[in-house]
Amino acid sequence: MLYNLQFTQALAALSTKFSPEERQAWSTSGALKKNAANAETSFEALLSHVISELSKDKSVYKVNAEETSMLMSGVWSPQSIEFSLQQLCLPFLRLSCLLQHHLYGAPSPAAWYEEEEFPSLAVCLGLLASAPQPSNNAHSASCLQWAVDAFDLVTQWCAEVTGLSQMQAEQSLTLLVQEPEWAAPRLLQLPDNYNVIFQYYHRKACTACKKVPKDPALCLVCGAFVCLKGVCCKQQGICECVLHSQHCGAATGIFLLINASVIIIIRGHRFCLWGSVYLDAHGEEDRDLRRGKPLFLCEERYRVLEQQWVSHTFDHINKRWGPHYNGL
Repeated sequence: MLYNLQFTQALAALSTKFSPEERQAWSTSGALKKNAANAETSFEALLSHVISELSKDKSVYKVNAEETSMLMSGVWSPQSIEFSLQQLCLPFLRLSCLLQHHLYGAPSPAAWYEEEEFPSLAVCLGLLASAPQPSNNAHSASCLQWAVDAFDLVTQWCAEVTGLSQMQAEQSLTLLVQEPEWAAPRLLQLPDNYNVIFQYYHRKACTACKKVPKDPALCLVCGAFVCLKGVCCKQQGICECVLHSQHCGAATGIFLLINASVIIIIRGHRFCLWGSVYLDAHGEEDRDLRRGKPLFLCEERYRVLEQQWVSHTFDHINKRWGPHYNGL
């Protein structure tokens, strides 16, 4: 049923890219197929129904008119619509396969060429009995499996959109047009001047023990404020930084020591001092803030730290590791 909803959303998203004339043409041609035996697995019939239902509230398509005007030069053929439907459904299929693999241990699909991805994922999820040959004969609508009348259910889904459109037209468009852009993981965004961090955190109370830590630390992954070496926050003989690294980063933690301006890395039962991402005007570190010089964020160093974290290369690049004995 979730795939049915994703497919219907893809139809609605595509319909917003049509010109008014194209919407009318596809609505008319698809309506002729609604009485066919395979109407519930025909993208033409379902597309026609979606257009008809969403057109009941004229603001749904009116909001997207400006973007549509730039796309009118293209002509939507059955092949281009099928390709676009598969592209809009692929993110859902990929995530579903990953969840199925990790939750139930189901085998993940073997490597494929780009044109084989949709049918391979559909077979993996049981939406298709077998991949069609050749693979470009795969149709996204053939994966649909309706437990109730398809057109009645699509009518209910579209009513939710038109109902919202009457109150918040711009918000309703976000339900229709979703093209997810996945961003790579990133560490916290730090201020340019270290004094901003120091003034905010060096007298801040720990959220766990409610005391001002002697050695405060900031997790650069999630922003948690923790006590370094704090006996007050020990749990089962494990200090807070080590414990936090287990929960936050699967035993990998990256902490900025507020009173020292240096980064400490925790990896399992080991730790190392990475160095500082804040440098003075001469490009030098001021560990433990002994010189009292103004410090500023070195973007290049911070990118290096972030890249080592994303690529899991701390073990290979940093050599000075030592045991922490759960005391950090």
